[in-house]
Amino acid sequence: MRSIPLVAGLAVLLAFTNQISEQGASLAQQPVESHAVPLKKFSKLDMDKRFEKVSGDPAKAGAPFVIRIHAEAGYIIMPHRHSVDENIVVVKGSWALGMGDRFKRESLEPMEVGDYGLVPKTMAHFALSRTYTTIQVHGIGPFTTQWVVPVYELNDKELLMKTGAEDPGHPTPTTPDGCFPLKLGTAVRESYGEGVIVGAQCTPGEVTQYRIERPDGERFWAQRVELEPL
Repeated sequence: MRSIPLVAGLAVLLAFTNQISEQGASLAQQPVESHAVPLKKFSKLDMDKRFEKVSGDPAKAGAPFVIRIHAEAGYIIMPHRHSVDENIVVVKGSWALGMGDRFKRESLEPMEVGDYGLVPKTMAHFALSRTYTTIQVHGIGPFTTQWVVPVYELNDKELLMKTGAEDPGHPTPTTPDGCFPLKLGTAVRESYGEGVIVGAQCTPGEVTQYRIERPDGERFWAQRVELEPL
């Protein structure tokens, strides 16, 4: 008669053990949430740069965010302003940052991997991607980008005028004076190599830069004075 409580206890213990085992198996089958975001490599970027959300939403007011911006070698980011402080860390390549409402190469400060830069909100600034570069930007939203002077972007379909990075562009039939003296499809040579012009950007009265594609598919940017037509 005394063995009955012992048997019952063993049964309860066995049932409890099976339950724990089943819960463990269920947890093991669930995907583990990753807290690490590896660097990406894009074979071909968009016309100017590739914008990547890492954490949060940069468009949300009062919320923290982290983004990454990928830029091809030679690309000039023309003078612009942000609505909030911009915290920049170079995570790949070689970057350069300058302050002011006009692009001045002599004002650029080199930034290498691990270097940090701070741009206070509403301060006009510009940058140069000296190699294929990835920068990581963090701050408190909303994060917007407004060009000091509208940028004209030429691709194989149309000519667009853009007032900011978030602006998809407005088609325009008129090319500003001094923009795009070289045409798409022109074969050129530069220090990065030889290739064909596949796109261009112009800030009237300041800079026209061309996007060149090499035979191996790699792309870079250069200004007219740096290019030798072939």
